[in-house]
Order: sequence, then structure tokens, then C-alpha cells
Amino acid sequence: MAQDHDAGYKLLFSNPDFVRDLLLGFVPQAWVGNVDFSTLELLNGHYVSEDMQGRYEDMVWRLRLDDEVGGDWVYLYLLLEFQSTPDRFMALRLLSYIGLFWQQLEKQGQLTSDGRLPPVLPLVLYSGRQRWKHATRLRDLCYPAPEGLQACQPDFRYLLLDENHYPQNELHGRRNLVAALMRLEQAETPQAMGEVIRDLHGWLRLDDQTPLRRNIVRWIIGLIRRRVPRHEIPPLNDLLEVSTMLAERPETWADKWVQEGLQKGLEQGLEQGRKNQAALLRRLLAGRFGPLPAWAVQRVEGAGVEQIGAWTEALFHARELEALLERADE
Repeated sequence: MAQDHDAGYKLLFSNPDFVRDLLLGFVPQAWVGNVDFSTLELLNGHYVSEDMQGRYEDMVWRLRLDDEVGGDWVYLYLLLEFQSTPDRFMALRLLSYIGLFWQQLEKQGQLTSDGRLPPVLPLVLYSGRQRWKHATRLRDLCYPAPEGLQACQPDFRYLLLDENHYPQNELHGRRNLVAALMRLEQAETPQAMGEVIRDLHGWLRLDDQTPLRRNIVRWIIGLIRRRVPRHEIPPLNDLLEVSTMLAERPETWADKWVQEGLQKGLEQGLEQGRKNQAALLRRLLAGRFGPLPAWAVQRVEGAGVEQIGAWTEALFHARELEALLERADE
């Protein structure tokens, strides 16, 4: 069921309407106002290396800048992350993927008009429940280099969209397909989901939008099956049919949604407990070793409950902070 949902997810972002709304609604950068969206083009090929297969799906779009700003291509490297566990070293992995992608463009002669590498926007769209708390900048993953060596270290940043934790007040009232997708992911009741579906039905009425509507229906059905896996869902082809199905059995659906909400609340409670333990460990470490460097704070905040407990037990026998926290890699 999850695989069907993920396949539907990738199908949605293979549509230029979704990519346009993604850029216009969630990339707060001035250059987005200087692109020609009619040139949006999905490139063929798979760019993620074999070690990422099964966890991520990547796709590359390109579109041209307006003639006033050069008219060259800009590339969007979109990585869809379906797993529930965020990737601490995503910045490092994306740096290598973008490097390989640039190499491919150079070999194919697809450079800018003045012979340079084209700009690339790396964007991670994350749909897991656990909040993504890891660094989006490569520099924050690296041990601080000595003075003089710092200028030789690579730096890199990617744009992250954490769907399930995007502020709801920034999503409502927006006529944006990606915002609607996030609202559906965050919907805690069948009624809330039905409201979004009705919005989508009002936006997508044109005949040439029929394939897009069907893909959205497929994705929504996958989402519902994840919420109520034991409930039989009849074949549906239209947004209104999905909305009607949700409205006809509100008690049954509501009970299932409540169960999921309780599970979600439990997970959030466990996450808050982990944060409290991490905060306590930071205070203990600072009391023993002095002010903590940024890399140590990040390592503690990114650790799980078992690792935090192991560090706490070993704290008073450790002679050096580096030796203690390196145990996370063992």
C-alpha cells in the first residue's frame, strides 16, 4: 500500500502544474519571478545512486530564465523522501548527486551561454511523520576546520519542505496544488480531507486536467488506505466520488482517523521525551567539558533515545568529549 502511495506521489510531481505551484508557493527566492513556466521540461533518467534505491525517488526538471536575466536553463533537482526516518547526511549525499549531475551536463555540452555550469536548485520534499531536524547545510555536518583551511572546505545547502510539519495557517486559503497536498497529509479527520478535495474539484475543471485529476484521486486513495488499511475502498475515478465516500460513512472513517491521531500523538509524545533527554545531556556535557561546540550540540540533538542513554551512562568515565560522542558511529 505504501508503495502504491509513493508511486502516486511521484506521478503527481511528474506534472508541470505541480512543479509550477511548488516553485511559486514554496521557494521564496526572487529568481522564481524571472522564469518562463511554459518551458518546464521533465528530463529522462535516474540520478540517484544505487545505495539510495528504495528510499528516495529523484527527478530533474528544467525551465528557462527570462531573456532579461540571460535566458539560460535553471535545473530543479527534486528528491522525494518517503521514509519516516530523516537522513542526517542528506546534504552530503545531495552534494555528490548534484556533482554527478553537473558532470553529465558538462559531457553533454549542456552549459550556459557563456560556457559555465547551469544553476541547480536541490529540493527535498519529505513526507514522513517524524520532524526533519537535521542540518540542511553541509558546513553544519563538518568538524570546524582550522583557520586558513576553512576557505578550502566545500559548502552546500538544500531546500527542505517538511510536509507534515508545515504550518497549517500558511496552507489554508491558498490556491496551490502542493499546499493542498500538504493539507491532505495533515488532515486529522475525514471532514478535513473532504474540504480539501472539494477545493481541488473546484480548481481542476478543465478537460485537459482530466489526467491530473485521476492521478490526484489515485494518490488520495493511497493516503486513505494508509489511514484505514483494513477498510475496503471501492474503485473511484473522480474527486467528487472520493468526497462522497468520505461523507457517507463519517462514523466509521472518524473512528479510524481517531485511532491514527492517537498513534500520532503517542509518537509526538515520545519525540518530546527524546528532546527533553537530549537537553539534559547537553547540560551535563557542558558541566563536565565546558561550552559545547556546534557539532556536539547537533550530534546530541540528532541522536535517538538509546544513544542518548548510552552517552549519559558513559559521561562520567569519558576523558574527552570527542571520544565520547564518536561512539555514535560505532
